[in-house]
Amino acid sequence: MEQHRSLTSLAHARIREMVLSGALPPGSRIQIDALRKSLDMGASPVREALSILSSEQLVVRHEQRGFRAPDISAADFAILLDTRCRVEAMAFADAIRDGGAEWEERIVLLQYRLKSLNRNLDAGTWEIAHKDFHAALISACPSQYLLNFCKQLYDLAVRYRNVASTAAYPARKIEDEHGRIAEAALARDADAAVALLLDHYRKTGEFLFQRLAEREESSLKAAG
Repeated sequence: MEQHRSLTSLAHARIREMVLSGALPPGSRIQIDALRKSLDMGASPVREALSILSSEQLVVRHEQRGFRAPDISAADFAILLDTRCRVEAMAFADAIRDGGAEWEERIVLLQYRLKSLNRNLDAGTWEIAHKDFHAALISACPSQYLLNFCKQLYDLAVRYRNVASTAAYPARKIEDEHGRIAEAALARDADAAVALLLDHYRKTGEFLFQRLAEREESSLKAAG
């Protein structure tokens, strides 16, 4: 039983990464047999992992038709971005109100680590540090429900970023944006910190909307 749980956890982690990275393309049917062979494990832990991922909205389950990777669209991303901004605004404001010395130290440490990395040269390490920094900002929020929802929304946003192939942001210094967010948070200026964080997300959103529009236009031309 314990070994089966471990295999399910492993399958969950591997498939989750495939969805987030775009290795399983949006809208594509997930072939359990092919996935089982790729992961070198039985069908049972793969099916259980897919069921868990469907509850996390990272996989779509269709009765009688199996599983698919969720599709993407500009309309869906608009809803995701709006929801993320609303939820993280609450969590961040609460964290600024309740955060103590350890919270402050973690933000300083992770912001410094993130700034020291080159996003293009250290892409994998940068992505981990980026996620850690944003998690640290809201980590002092007392509501675990909010924190769990923020984590889910972060992952869904990362999937959009990866699938849309956003390799660069012209004329944008993301490290400076992170620095201003951290500075306002540490100064306990919740209004300024939240506004800076939401502006940070919306700037990324503007670029993503452009890429999604190009993707949708290309799909329409191919279909026509």
